[in-house]
Amino acid sequence: MDTTAFYAASSGLCFTLLGFWWVVVQFRHADLTRDVASRRFTFLVSLHFIVPGLVSAASLLATGPMWRVAFVLAGLTGMAAAVAGMRAAAATPALKTGILRAGWLGVPIYGLVTVIALVPDIVRSNLGIEPLQVEGLLLLVILLIGILLAWSLFTGPRPTDEVA
Repeated sequence: MDTTAFYAASSGLCFTLLGFWWVVVQFRHADLTRDVASRRFTFLVSLHFIVPGLVSAASLLATGPMWRVAFVLAGLTGMAAAVAGMRAAAATPALKTGILRAGWLGVPIYGLVTVIALVPDIVRSNLGIEPLQVEGLLLLVILLIGILLAWSLFTGPRPTDEVA
Protein backbone atom coordinates (compact mmCIF):
# COMPACT_ATOMS: atom_id res chain seq x y z
CA MET A 1 0.00 0.00 0.00
CA ASP A 2 1.23 3.47 -0.88
CA THR A 3 1.16 5.70 2.18
CA THR A 4 2.07 8.87 0.29
CA ALA A 5 -1.51 10.16 0.05
CA PHE A 6 -2.13 9.50 3.74
CA TYR A 7 0.98 11.34 4.91
CA ALA A 8 0.32 14.26 2.55
CA ALA A 9 -3.19 14.64 3.96
CA SER A 10 -1.97 14.08 7.51
CA SER A 11 0.65 16.79 7.24
CA GLY A 12 -1.86 19.33 5.93
CA LEU A 13 -4.41 18.40 8.59
CA CYS A 14 -1.89 18.69 11.42
CA PHE A 15 -0.71 22.14 10.39
CA THR A 16 -4.29 23.32 9.87
CA LEU A 17 -5.21 22.17 13.38
CA LEU A 18 -2.05 23.83 14.71
CA GLY A 19 -3.22 27.11 13.18
CA PHE A 20 -6.65 26.71 14.78
CA TRP A 21 -4.99 25.94 18.13
CA TRP A 22 -2.92 29.10 17.93
CA VAL A 23 -6.13 31.07 17.36
CA VAL A 24 -7.57 29.43 20.49
CA VAL A 25 -4.45 30.46 22.40
CA GLN A 26 -5.07 34.04 21.29
CA PHE A 27 -8.65 33.90 22.59
CA ARG A 28 -7.57 32.50 25.96
CA HIS A 29 -4.06 33.98 26.04
CA ALA A 30 -4.24 35.28 29.60
CA ASP A 31 -5.46 31.89 30.89
CA LEU A 32 -3.21 29.65 28.80
CA THR A 33 0.01 31.60 29.39
CA ARG A 34 -0.49 32.90 32.94
CA ASP A 35 2.45 30.95 34.42
CA VAL A 36 5.30 28.67 33.37
CA ALA A 37 3.32 25.47 33.94
CA SER A 38 0.40 26.68 31.83
CA ARG A 39 2.71 27.79 29.03
CA ARG A 40 4.46 24.41 29.02
CA PHE A 41 1.17 22.56 28.84
CA THR A 42 -0.12 24.87 26.10
CA PHE A 43 3.08 24.20 24.16
CA LEU A 44 2.57 20.44 24.67
CA VAL A 45 -0.80 20.75 22.95
CA SER A 46 0.94 22.53 20.06
CA LEU A 47 3.46 19.70 19.83
CA HIS A 48 0.63 17.18 19.42
CA PHE A 49 0.02 18.92 16.09
CA ILE A 50 3.59 19.95 15.18
CA VAL A 51 5.33 16.60 15.67
CA PRO A 52 2.85 14.50 13.63
CA GLY A 53 2.79 17.22 10.96
CA LEU A 54 6.55 17.39 10.64
CA VAL A 55 7.06 13.63 10.67
CA SER A 56 4.30 13.23 8.07
CA ALA A 57 6.05 15.74 5.84
CA ALA A 58 9.41 14.07 6.49
CA SER A 59 8.01 10.66 5.56
CA LEU A 60 7.13 12.07 2.13
CA LEU A 61 10.75 13.09 1.56
CA ALA A 62 12.52 10.20 3.24
CA THR A 63 13.87 7.36 1.17
CA GLY A 64 15.06 4.02 2.47
CA PRO A 65 15.78 4.03 6.18
CA MET A 66 15.55 7.82 6.52
CA TRP A 67 11.85 7.57 7.48
CA ARG A 68 13.02 5.59 10.51
CA VAL A 69 15.33 8.40 11.62
CA ALA A 70 12.47 10.92 11.34
CA PHE A 71 10.09 8.75 13.36
CA VAL A 72 12.69 7.98 16.06
CA LEU A 73 13.38 11.70 16.49
CA ALA A 74 9.64 12.42 16.56
CA GLY A 75 9.03 9.70 19.14
CA LEU A 76 11.82 10.82 21.43
CA THR A 77 10.78 14.47 21.14
CA GLY A 78 7.17 13.59 21.81
CA MET A 79 7.97 11.50 24.89
CA ALA A 80 10.15 14.23 26.39
CA ALA A 81 7.56 16.92 25.66
CA ALA A 82 4.68 14.84 27.02
CA VAL A 83 6.50 14.17 30.29
CA ALA A 84 7.50 17.83 30.72
CA GLY A 85 4.05 19.12 29.77
CA MET A 86 2.15 16.69 31.95
CA ARG A 87 4.40 17.41 34.93
CA ALA A 88 3.61 21.08 34.40
CA ALA A 89 -0.10 20.26 34.26
CA ALA A 90 0.12 18.36 37.54
CA ALA A 91 1.55 21.48 39.19
CA THR A 92 -1.39 23.58 38.01
CA PRO A 93 -4.63 22.97 39.93
CA ALA A 94 -6.74 24.49 37.14
CA LEU A 95 -5.45 21.84 34.71
CA LYS A 96 -6.28 18.83 36.89
CA THR A 97 -9.22 17.28 35.09
CA GLY A 98 -9.82 13.80 33.75
CA ILE A 99 -9.39 14.70 30.10
CA LEU A 100 -6.07 16.41 30.76
CA ARG A 101 -4.77 13.24 32.36
CA ALA A 102 -5.32 11.68 28.95
CA GLY A 103 -2.25 13.63 27.94
CA TRP A 104 -0.16 10.98 29.66
CA LEU A 105 -1.27 8.58 26.91
CA GLY A 106 1.10 10.46 24.63
CA VAL A 107 4.13 8.97 26.38
CA PRO A 108 3.49 5.29 25.49
CA ILE A 109 2.15 6.20 22.04
CA TYR A 110 5.30 8.16 21.23
CA GLY A 111 7.24 5.25 22.71
CA LEU A 112 5.57 2.88 20.25
CA VAL A 113 6.38 5.27 17.39
CA THR A 114 10.03 5.08 18.44
CA VAL A 115 10.13 1.30 18.86
CA ILE A 116 8.46 0.61 15.51
CA ALA A 117 10.89 2.95 13.77
CA LEU A 118 13.84 1.25 15.46
CA VAL A 119 12.60 -2.30 14.82
CA PRO A 120 10.11 -2.17 11.94
CA ASP A 121 10.08 -5.94 11.49
CA ILE A 122 8.11 -6.24 14.75
CA VAL A 123 4.91 -5.25 12.98
CA ARG A 124 5.86 -6.58 9.57
CA SER A 125 6.49 -10.13 10.78
CA ASN A 126 3.95 -10.30 13.64
CA LEU A 127 1.03 -8.38 12.14
CA GLY A 128 1.75 -8.66 8.44
CA ILE A 129 1.38 -4.93 7.83
CA GLU A 130 3.84 -2.26 6.87
CA PRO A 131 5.46 -0.21 9.65
CA LEU A 132 4.53 3.11 8.01
CA GLN A 133 0.86 2.07 8.19
CA VAL A 134 1.14 1.41 11.93
CA GLU A 135 3.07 4.64 12.42
CA GLY A 136 0.27 6.49 10.62
CA LEU A 137 -2.33 5.02 12.97
CA LEU A 138 -0.23 6.01 15.98
CA LEU A 139 0.05 9.56 14.63
CA LEU A 140 -3.74 9.67 14.40
CA VAL A 141 -3.97 8.72 18.08
CA ILE A 142 -1.47 11.47 18.96
CA LEU A 143 -3.53 13.90 16.92
CA LEU A 144 -6.70 12.80 18.72
CA ILE A 145 -5.03 13.38 22.09
CA GLY A 146 -4.01 16.86 20.95
CA ILE A 147 -7.56 17.63 19.82
CA LEU A 148 -9.00 16.43 23.14
CA LEU A 149 -6.50 18.47 25.13
CA ALA A 150 -7.13 21.58 23.02
CA TRP A 151 -10.90 21.20 23.36
CA SER A 152 -10.62 20.73 27.11
CA LEU A 153 -8.48 23.84 27.54
CA PHE A 154 -10.66 25.95 25.26
CA THR A 155 -13.99 24.94 26.75
CA GLY A 156 -12.90 24.45 30.34
CA PRO A 157 -13.55 26.95 33.09
CA ARG A 158 -11.27 29.91 33.43
CA PRO A 159 -9.21 30.09 36.63
CA THR A 160 -11.23 33.18 37.59
CA ASP A 161 -14.58 31.38 37.18
CA GLU A 162 -16.33 30.54 40.39
CA VAL A 163 -17.14 26.91 41.06
CA ALA A 164 -20.90 26.54 41.43
